[in-house]
Amino acid sequence: MVSTHDYSRLSRRAILKMGAVSAAAGVLGFPGSSSAATSLTTAFGWISNVEYAGFWTALEQGYFAAEGIDAKYLSGGPSAPDTLVSLSAGASQISTANWLPFLDAVDKGNDFVILGASWNKSPAALMSLAKRPVREPKDLVGATILAQNASDSTIIDAILGNAGLPLDYKIVPTGFSPEPLVAGDGDVYLCFATNQPITMEKMGMVEGKDFFVTLMDDMGYKVKQGLLVAPRSLVKSDRNGMVGYLRALSKGWDYALNHPDYAPKIVIEKYGADLGLDPAQQKRQMELQIPLIAADPGMKLLSFDPATVSGSMTQAAKAAGRKVPPPDTIIDLSLLNEI
Repeated sequence: MVSTHDYSRLSRRAILKMGAVSAAAGVLGFPGSSSAATSLTTAFGWISNVEYAGFWTALEQGYFAAEGIDAKYLSGGPSAPDTLVSLSAGASQISTANWLPFLDAVDKGNDFVILGASWNKSPAALMSLAKRPVREPKDLVGATILAQNASDSTIIDAILGNAGLPLDYKIVPTGFSPEPLVAGDGDVYLCFATNQPITMEKMGMVEGKDFFVTLMDDMGYKVKQGLLVAPRSLVKSDRNGMVGYLRALSKGWDYALNHPDYAPKIVIEKYGADLGLDPAQQKRQMELQIPLIAADPGMKLLSFDPATVSGSMTQAAKAAGRKVPPPDTIIDLSLLNEI
């Protein structure tokens, strides 16, 4: 198993992995005591790094405390439970999750609701070299694609299918590093836009010249990532507390985005101090994620257009063989409208 200390080589393809949530995510009770109104635990899908800059900043700046919330967290990582399992078991009251695992959990009977999304644009991306750049769907036709998961073919199928192009490509299994792309083992590498490109930069390569990173969003595969999920029962029983949580988190992200050196510093010195993270890597990761998290004009941080769910996200889910409940039964963005 790869050590969490070696962050630059750890796979973030889990963002695209469309596997089912463990059967352990059955319907379990949630704490009904008044303590849930002030003590809220968030389950994260990855280690304590700058990916969750808004949360760490909200803690450090006292935004959660100002809302009367005792904010706690469960770190993720290779050996951590799935965030939705933690949510179902009552170990957390809020979970970060991705679209298809969320649908799997709901299909198992969990009454979960999406309150927002950390990422405005998904960091899931395609990385290619200057000799054969992949910038639009047609560039994937006939390509050899390096991917960690065979199931990623559903994503490529969706991109090509939506563009009316033939499903002509080849998937080749690969590891967590983009080195096979550089070696010529494939034409394009499925990556996380805030991770593997940093590895390429450390090799002395320049994005836009030596290699290109094209977001899945820009290829027409618009699927929200980093969903903020909570049990519907908690939203009903402590709406004010949940609104306060979202208000504090939004303030945390606003501060972090406007002070990009702040989150890497507190992660290295405090929240991820025992992980051996590379300060330069964390700073660069923060720089790369800012444009992906920043809200579109006229939109609030953490919010998104519900039409995305009924449109491209539903198409992606059905292509992967998932059932999609009516969007208004699984999404509640009204809390964000109150902050």
